[in-house]
Amino acid sequence: MNKRLASILAEVFHIRETEIHPKLTKADVGAWDSLKQMDLVVVLERSYGIELSIPDILRMGSVSAIMDVLKEKGVNLGD
Repeated sequence: MNKRLASILAEVFHIRETEIHPKLTKADVGAWDSLKQMDLVVVLERSYGIELSIPDILRMGSVSAIMDVLKEKGVNLGD
């Protein structure tokens, strides 16, 4: 798991980094609602210097999907 991404997710969703893994989904995180999804989008765009489209945002329902979207945007997650 990429340390930088884990840190971002932990901060946005108010969970421990140790709880974050690729199979983690919206259903697993009580705080992961539509407002937190938009918070996540803003933080990801600023942190990685990317722009996320509506289809990208809608796809990001799990950590693995977030990683896939970031990789498609050219973000090197080091894995």
